[in-house]
Amino acid sequence: MENIVNTFLKIVQIDSPSGKEELISKYLQAWLTKRKFIIKVDNVGNIYATNNKQGKPILFCAHMDTVQPGEGIKPVIKNGVIKSSGKTILGADNKAALAAILTAIETTKPEKNLELLFTVKEETGGGVEFFPFKWIKAKQGIIFDKSNPLGGIVLSSPHICNFHVSIQGKATHSGTPQNGINAFVPAFKALSKIKVGLLDKGKTTINIGVIKGGTGINTVPENIQVAGEIRSYEKILFRKHLEQIKNTFAIEVKKYQSQYEFYTDGYCAGYSFTQSDAFVKRIVSVYNHLQLPVKYFFRSGISDANVLNEHQIQTINLTDGAKYPHTKAEQIAVKDLESLSNVIVACIETF
Repeated sequence: MENIVNTFLKIVQIDSPSGKEELISKYLQAWLTKRKFIIKVDNVGNIYATNNKQGKPILFCAHMDTVQPGEGIKPVIKNGVIKSSGKTILGADNKAALAAILTAIETTKPEKNLELLFTVKEETGGGVEFFPFKWIKAKQGIIFDKSNPLGGIVLSSPHICNFHVSIQGKATHSGTPQNGINAFVPAFKALSKIKVGLLDKGKTTINIGVIKGGTGINTVPENIQVAGEIRSYEKILFRKHLEQIKNTFAIEVKKYQSQYEFYTDGYCAGYSFTQSDAFVKRIVSVYNHLQLPVKYFFRSGISDANVLNEHQIQTINLTDGAKYPHTKAEQIAVKDLESLSNVIVACIETF
């Protein structure tokens, strides 16, 4: 499996921070063209490829981008573990999966019907959300975008969105507060009534992450901005909390005769699988065949699988064997990189 190590070392040295995936895209397109894949690139840079074979297709998806610091990566191998030089991330998220997919394709029988989706801006948003999903024929897909030991299966991911509130009052000198409207007061009153942290027995989290406003200690603030996020594994709870937050600000703003704007962005639909789902069972059979211990994750973060599932492509996120993603300590063992490719080979042959 020397090939997968060489491929991985090569592609992690191709800079591709979110929004700057041009070089890795050119590399992958050249690789796919050489192997006679039919390629399409959408308006934002996502790559779709198919070998156009007969039979039921299976989709493999991986993202091309990395977080920062992810430029000028210098990988090193020590005691069977691949790390960066310590000045950057390694880029195993998600280039371990990219390298494993490429290696698996070269290993398997050419008649298998494969579809590939290599996405941009997974780390920041603005990539797969804009993909023309009519291109994809597969009804099932697999991604490897959770940094944990191999054998892991993500069963659910939350509904999520960001919310933003801008409260407008009226500025005046602090010595004459009766002549102004302090925008901080309705903001504070509303925030004091919003529960944050872990809620609904672990099904929901709410966070207030940004509070900005004011121009000076002797000036009544005329504008306060608040931003946060909601995550919930149940759509009903997600909608309930979002509506409650909006209404709470509306009530306080009206009470203190100020104005406000409330809007959301970054919405991503959640999904849920069970251990008894046929697709999950087939993945378990692959792990059993390779003698990998199976571990289920009933709670997880957001990935491209969320958007794929939202578009009726049943997609499961699996672990990639890497450690410490998004840090300079990020690493992956050579044996895990090799095993990851074996998992993909077994999936191609099984599905």
